[in-house]
Amino acid sequence: AGQPAARGLSRISGYGLTEVAMLDVAVVGAGVVGASIAWRLSQAGARVRVIERSRPAAGTSGASFAWVNASAKSPRDYFELNLAGLREHQRLVEELGGAPWYHPGGNLVWVAEDELPVMERRVEELLSWGYWAEWQSAQDVQANLEPGLRCADPTARLVFYPEEAWVDVPLLVGTLLDLARSAGAEVIEGDPVVAIEVAGGQVHGLRLRSGAAFAVHAVVNAAGPWAGRIAGLLGLPLPLAPSAGLVVRVAVPGEPIRRVLHTPIVNVRPDGPGHVLLHHDDADAQLGDRREVEAHDPLSWMLLERARQVLDGLEEADVVAATVGIRPIPADERSCIGAVSAVGGYYEAVTHSGVTLGPLIGRLLAQEILTGEVEPVAAPFRPDRFPRG
Repeated sequence: AGQPAARGLSRISGYGLTEVAMLDVAVVGAGVVGASIAWRLSQAGARVRVIERSRPAAGTSGASFAWVNASAKSPRDYFELNLAGLREHQRLVEELGGAPWYHPGGNLVWVAEDELPVMERRVEELLSWGYWAEWQSAQDVQANLEPGLRCADPTARLVFYPEEAWVDVPLLVGTLLDLARSAGAEVIEGDPVVAIEVAGGQVHGLRLRSGAAFAVHAVVNAAGPWAGRIAGLLGLPLPLAPSAGLVVRVAVPGEPIRRVLHTPIVNVRPDGPGHVLLHHDDADAQLGDRREVEAHDPLSWMLLERARQVLDGLEEADVVAATVGIRPIPADERSCIGAVSAVGGYYEAVTHSGVTLGPLIGRLLAQEILTGEVEPVAAPFRPDRFPRG
């Protein structure tokens, strides 16, 4: 608090702010992205309110497979953004002196025989971009990485990405919000934003469903699937192409898997002691319009039966929860990060892969709000690429 403001403060507001401690910011959304932004702004001395329509990590973040990666990202600029996101997670672990939510160990991708030529080209491309990838035989994986892998063909090939990880999202979000609170932030739950006030082309305040109202100098839209509604309060279109994803939590004896595993029929990762998490695009495709799924839904059993085909130790496993999340994907499938020039003091942080990108976006957007600086890695993902009239 009390530190001199750089040029960003005077540019985003017509209030003549001279210190970060004079800046009032509302962050809408308390998933990984919103919690990361709130912490970094609070840490810098800004006065921050986090406005969450439900409860922290209750939306997309809490229904994510939560796999931190860049291997599945294209084209090159989007790969680089996600690689920077992966690195930011690693730096966060160092900065905080440990991170019980962060589970390194890598990611294994079991490649179907008919997909080998495509994957060989992809791995070659990733290696040329400086990304760590290794080919492994099923026999090597069973001997050194995942002894429970079920594969009748010892020569089957897998790709190992050693730097990738998975995240315990509720623990990460809870920690970030605790850090933000300790730096002075307020977190408001269960009270959606219903109006954003603008005066002279500048964000001026916001009002919640409860009737509570606050004066603000800046609003950050990190509302995930509801980001379009928040933008709509300002009369701004935000084109989204959301998609639904199903994750299934399974209680298991022992430790059948140690790291993230992608196979042609199911994706599996650990999910804390005595549990694994399952996902696959096939199940997503069969959701239709459903946004809630019972634990023992046929889709849950389909994923568990498939998991039993690729891993030992799941004979006594049982489904305990099935969750549908709505991925907030901008219409061009690229992240939307930064100031929207049509309204002063209004920023967007809307993206797929919010778990991978959240800590990075937190730092980058706080930096932009406080200094006006945009790092090159984020420059291709500005919100103004969409017509906002």
